[in-house]
Amino acid sequence: MAQSSLALPSSDILIVDDTPENLRLLSKMLESQGYRVRRSISGRMALHASQIEPPDLVLLDINMPDMDGYEVCRQLKAHPKTLDIPIVFISALDHTQNKVQAFELGAVDYITKPFQEQEVLSRVKAQLTIQRQQQLLLDHNRQLERSHLEIRLLLSTIQAANQAADIDMALREILREVCQAIGWDYGEAWMQWETEEVLTLRQPYLHAASQDMTQFQYCSLHTQYQQGEGLVGQVWQTQQPAWQDNIHHHDLLPCIRCVAAHQANLKTAFAVPVMLHDRSLAVLAFYSVVDRALDQRLLDVVSAVALQLGIFIQQKQAEEALRQANLELQRLVSLDGLTQLANRRRFDEYLEQEWRRSRREQQPLSLILCDVDHFKLYNDHYGHQAGDDCLKQIAQAITQSIRRPADLAARYGGEEFAVILPNSDWEGAVHIAKTIQQAIADLHICHDYSNTAPMITMSLGISSLVPSDAHGATALITAADRALYEAKAKGRNAYQSANMPLGLSSTLF
Repeated sequence: MAQSSLALPSSDILIVDDTPENLRLLSKMLESQGYRVRRSISGRMALHASQIEPPDLVLLDINMPDMDGYEVCRQLKAHPKTLDIPIVFISALDHTQNKVQAFELGAVDYITKPFQEQEVLSRVKAQLTIQRQQQLLLDHNRQLERSHLEIRLLLSTIQAANQAADIDMALREILREVCQAIGWDYGEAWMQWETEEVLTLRQPYLHAASQDMTQFQYCSLHTQYQQGEGLVGQVWQTQQPAWQDNIHHHDLLPCIRCVAAHQANLKTAFAVPVMLHDRSLAVLAFYSVVDRALDQRLLDVVSAVALQLGIFIQQKQAEEALRQANLELQRLVSLDGLTQLANRRRFDEYLEQEWRRSRREQQPLSLILCDVDHFKLYNDHYGHQAGDDCLKQIAQAITQSIRRPADLAARYGGEEFAVILPNSDWEGAVHIAKTIQQAIADLHICHDYSNTAPMITMSLGISSLVPSDAHGATALITAADRALYEAKAKGRNAYQSANMPLGLSSTLF
């Protein structure tokens, strides 16, 4: 008989009937249409065959000696593996109650004997078509659901990256989002530090902590990969995603990490590169305790996440470079080019800042103004280059004389220097002034043309007060400048406080 348009040739049909003649007729009829046909003469044999290889459709007789068709149907519908198989009863029982009972048990159709060939073929094809359409609908819904999950994953990772304050936070959040979305157990971000030629673990994420998984993470933190080594090094080198199943039989490098992976019962891993143009910025790796077959779509989705991460890393690196450039620019704007101390502009800003703070907190603020004695004579006789070197040495000596981070040394102008001492009273300022004088003396810079001593010396003026609304920051400068003038007028190489008698240097020449 020629194959008709009623057939669905790829379908597998199981016929269950204890009458050999019925099996022969139905088999011949269906096979002529291209169906794959299997035969069973008992209910128990049919159940066993269905568990081993579930058919696409079952043609089931009712009256059979060891187990009737109703019981076969009930057991097929009770098992998850065979629950969705369409069952068509084909029986000589023509009573309404028989048909109702069949449909109540889950049958999709009922054919009475003696059967007509065309009717059987049409009903079989109809049920197989319905089944295929239902399967297509289920597959379509699964694809839609997966697409929605993928879109949500992309959106959530982009949002996590944009909200992250830095690269490490972005890596941590993206690993968490991906692991939770795809149901994997552990994620890693490997990066190369600028000064190294290897990849090290920058951020791990453990979805569910256990002792063995924690040990694997610990081993990872103490692991480095060179290009081509293990899954991570392979992806770094090839710049292509890679999937690794049965990881117990692969070299994860080094051996201790491979042992830890085995103890943690990890079975599947995959990794994707984080790329920017033609450069690998990082490698994302994920691990599962479940055996999983290659999922190209999953690789593609996580690669899309990695692409967004690459853009984010570039932005953060650019922002950091700009921030460092601005800091350097700010430093250069605030520094004296010769001495590398704070310049006058920075001195004025900082003094005003500390004045306001000290006034608010009612804490003392001290200022020391320093002037190199007879520096013009030094410049005239030793030359400007020697004068510049002298100022550099003095600046370094002053810097080394102050210890607290809040203290600021500045070049006030020419051969004048200034030291701002927040939260320091008069006694503390005098101690610093003495220390500076001693540090200058210890330089032993020869000055044969000085009228004060045969080497470079310094005069210092000190002022100290608790700021109030009655005064401005200039009051501190005015008092220190007046004290400096008095120190110079009374012989130089001395310190003078605006509120104390003349104090001579303890260094004698």
